[in-house]
Amino acid sequence: MIRLALVPLDDRPVCRVLPAMVAAVAGAAVDTPPAALLPAGRRPGDPDRLADWLRSTSAEAAVVALETLGHGGLIASRLHHEPVPVVLDRWAALRDVAGPVHAATVVQRTPDADDAGEEPDYWATYGRALHAYSADLHRLLDGAGARPSTDVPAPVRQDFLRRRQRNHVLNQVALSLAAEGVLDTLVVGADDTAPAAVGTAEWRWLRAWTGWLELGDRVLAHPGADEIGAVLVARTLTSAAGHRPRVAIACAEPDGLRRVARYEPVPIGAGVASQAAAAGADLVDGAAAEAVLVVHAPQPVDADWATAPPVDTDPAPVARTAALVRRLLADGHTVALADCALGNGADPRLVADLAADGALARLAAFAGWNTAGNTLGSALATLVAYQVGRAHGTLDPAAARRLLAHRLVDDHLYMSYARPRLRRERGTDPTRHDHVPAAETPAVTARIVELLDRRWRELRPVPGLAAPRSVSLPWQRTYEIDFALEETGGQP
Repeated sequence: MIRLALVPLDDRPVCRVLPAMVAAVAGAAVDTPPAALLPAGRRPGDPDRLADWLRSTSAEAAVVALETLGHGGLIASRLHHEPVPVVLDRWAALRDVAGPVHAATVVQRTPDADDAGEEPDYWATYGRALHAYSADLHRLLDGAGARPSTDVPAPVRQDFLRRRQRNHVLNQVALSLAAEGVLDTLVVGADDTAPAAVGTAEWRWLRAWTGWLELGDRVLAHPGADEIGAVLVARTLTSAAGHRPRVAIACAEPDGLRRVARYEPVPIGAGVASQAAAAGADLVDGAAAEAVLVVHAPQPVDADWATAPPVDTDPAPVARTAALVRRLLADGHTVALADCALGNGADPRLVADLAADGALARLAAFAGWNTAGNTLGSALATLVAYQVGRAHGTLDPAAARRLLAHRLVDDHLYMSYARPRLRRERGTDPTRHDHVPAAETPAVTARIVELLDRRWRELRPVPGLAAPRSVSLPWQRTYEIDFALEETGGQP
């Protein structure tokens, strides 16, 4: 197939490893910079050496996170004060890449939490107030609100908005690079936002300029961030193979695609349409489709597997989604499942239901992590890679099976099963990012392995693979884990 160069948002597995796993499904390979050059948590990467690495790559195409190339990472783009010209000097490396460049940029988020784990330090005190202030500014812009009043001190407000204004200017420059042809594709992600927020206004302005510049499907804008690397890898595969998979979207809830998921500003149907275009797929009616993405619709409850884990989930929509998946599989369709029911983890009822008779193992792809945009993008990317590999004769069924199992472990076994239990045991405040001291890491990771193994043995979702025997905490917190699955030698 093809070898790609990837400059990821940071060193988290979903940004660094997932794109390579998606590529492997279609028989392709991904090169990434040396780990020392990549950002990790609040430690920035080395953008100047990353620019040198990108210039020197011999890969046939490149997928680039512009925040990493320009600032040293997504979090660095929120924390640093580097002026626009410095960032643009680093972006000049994009002109020196021999093959096509597929890039991503992110509209800066405004999280609704008093948590400075990934934000400037003042967020620990004024995070929620800044989120409310941001929403009021947007409403005032639309003529739907009074002039905002807030207790946030003026220096904090000014710093907050100056950072945003700089990043918005850079996002406008990214549009110019796409219009000029330096970028073959640009995805503008909306990271952790809401219907009313300054970031939502910025994102809509960028979408308007995309239309005015007549950039067509070369510039896509939709909710998401961490999944964009995988999505652009899929798009690169479609270009290399000369095949755009025809995908249908199915949802068991009549109004499901019109619902707005938590952390997002638009209905989920709008997000999936843009994600599909970004991944290089054509959305078609069921009769013309070669594959189907089933969406488990956002549920109208105030719950989240990371910040407010529910005791249980509603069995009725689970039963309808499971029945739809089984019907499509029985009719011979290639099926992927995007579980968007709740944020930050997969629906345990749905996973258990489909695992009971082996339907889960027959999926081409599965995702149910973090935001709906993250879930939809990674599920579509995997489905596209699967269909490209099939059409091109390079499909690696073993790689597809490993990626399916990997997402099940991450999205359900950890996020919606082990993590809530672990945090209750540790007395962790789920509304804030925690920190696991080095001295406690062995005990914490051993407990995670125990919980993952227990749940895997209950479900046995993918034959031939077992839960990991060891895990690590990439950023020394319980929010995410890294792991490698164990091969058991059984038949797939």
